[in-house]
Amino acid sequence: MVEEQDFRTRFRYNLFVNVALNAKELVPKTLYAAFYNEFFINGERNTGNSEVELFDRNRTHFGLGYVLTKSTRHQLGWMRQETEVWTKNQLQFSLIKT
Repeated sequence: MVEEQDFRTRFRYNLFVNVALNAKELVPKTLYAAFYNEFFINGERNTGNSEVELFDRNRTHFGLGYVLTKSTRHQLGWMRQETEVWTKNQLQFSLIKT
């Protein structure tokens, strides 16, 4: 339990797009543009103590990446995260292993 609340379902939907800039596909030594958008909605709005909104949060990310090897990429970008009550911008550095 978290703060006297039982488990609640939250759905997460996302779209990820990577576009190679100096090659036809994401192969080693490729620079690419990265975009993703994901949003979360609450599957159960009653927390036991109160009601929560249907919309939970939305994240939008724009970045640049570089393919090091077939299974390793680096990515640097900006992410904006929004909820009903706050908005936050952050710099994001990722190491992606596939």
